[in-house]
Amino acid sequence: MNAHAIVQAGIKAMMQANLKKEHKVLGLVAFVVPVLLMSAAFYNAYARPVPAAVNIASTPVEVIKEEPPLPPLPDMAALEQTVFGELIETRLSRVHNQMIKVRPGATLSNLLENAGVDRGEAARAITALSRTYNPRQLRAGQMLTLSLESLDTSVVKKGVRYHLAGLTTKPDVTRTVLLEREHNGDFSARELVMDLKKGQTRARGSIDSSLYVDGLAAGANDAVIAAFAQLYAYSVDFQRGIRPGDRFDMVFEDYRDDRGNSIKSGNLIYAMLAPRGKEKAFYRFETPDGEVGYYNAEGQSAKRFLMRTPIKGARISSGFGRRKHPVLGYTRKHKGTDFAAGRGTPIMAAGNGVVERASRYGSYGNYVRIRHSNGYKTAYAHMSKYGRGIRKGRRVSQGQIIGYVGATGRVTGAHLHYEVLKNGRQVNPMTVKVPTGRKLKASELKLFAKEKLRIDELIKNARPAKIVNSQLASAGQP
Repeated sequence: MNAHAIVQAGIKAMMQANLKKEHKVLGLVAFVVPVLLMSAAFYNAYARPVPAAVNIASTPVEVIKEEPPLPPLPDMAALEQTVFGELIETRLSRVHNQMIKVRPGATLSNLLENAGVDRGEAARAITALSRTYNPRQLRAGQMLTLSLESLDTSVVKKGVRYHLAGLTTKPDVTRTVLLEREHNGDFSARELVMDLKKGQTRARGSIDSSLYVDGLAAGANDAVIAAFAQLYAYSVDFQRGIRPGDRFDMVFEDYRDDRGNSIKSGNLIYAMLAPRGKEKAFYRFETPDGEVGYYNAEGQSAKRFLMRTPIKGARISSGFGRRKHPVLGYTRKHKGTDFAAGRGTPIMAAGNGVVERASRYGSYGNYVRIRHSNGYKTAYAHMSKYGRGIRKGRRVSQGQIIGYVGATGRVTGAHLHYEVLKNGRQVNPMTVKVPTGRKLKASELKLFAKEKLRIDELIKNARPAKIVNSQLASAGQP
């Protein structure tokens, strides 16, 4: 047997072995291959038969045919590539990918164990992943791709069917997190971040159907429209204060890839709405103390002491004043404003304050009352449930969720009954004049003026948003 045959026999023996855990074999290959090569070299040097000594004087001269040279030793790199390639190909043939959608309340540990991964291996994988990405940040609806390697069913524990070969997930549109199992069984994680360039996009048009539908048609997305609507919720009644043809203008940050495709939107930096033809424009500005807000050209905040509408996407079903009661049947004064909305719609605190009451309150059903400064209070009735942590004595901030729309108390259907009280007396929430928000100081106005000039320049150079067919936009309306 020559050197080549020895090496080939060694390779064949390795490939035909009953390998239960390939990562151990891969760890030994780097040792085994050189040993085979050294064995072949030893054979070449010492084991080859050597012709006996010849007495030239007593032996006739004869011509000895030269034996053909032995095959050269195989190249180490090529040999290792062959061995590793065969093993990896065998391993990959047992790996498949499985897509998993994160359920509400699920943990990564639960998801891996339910997929058939050993609990100990899942723990090691999560520990490695945590160095790059916090698994607790997994959100409901997020997708995971698991690479699972089938195990020999004769040696696995109950409920364990796979090795975890890898995991991939996208926390957002710009990031991809990858977890991989190394040949020795350890895990390593890394994060890929898309390189994006920030620009500005401008979406403008007129309201003919609704702000949502017409905003989508103008090229804005849900997040931008929501921020725009929230900004004007302090001063505009979108149910009664808007007429067909009223104009809007939104300029927002836009992050694009190297091909110029829009990947995600950023902050709304400029907003203009002209209810009944009267323009109200605001610029985004961060004050020296770190507070971010929107201010008009004179430095007056868009925020008001109280929000006019403490609920998003609702319509006014009953206004303030005398009406025929839908349950009792007789006419009486309606001391608040009713907003029709689906059960479970979030209700926000109209302003900063302290919860005075959060309990069942007669015909009001589940009820919350908040005490604000300057003698103002707001009340919210018929809730299905209260917001997290909402109870008597709790301090709340403007826009914080305090409860959810329901149909508790004396009602005919799900809605929010909203009241504003001034010095203990109910007033019309839609017409009451409340104190305005922050007014920039002289020193802050100088900084704001510079920022306003910068934003004005960005507005001029902003890329026009891609116009969407209005019929397609309407189809997306909830």
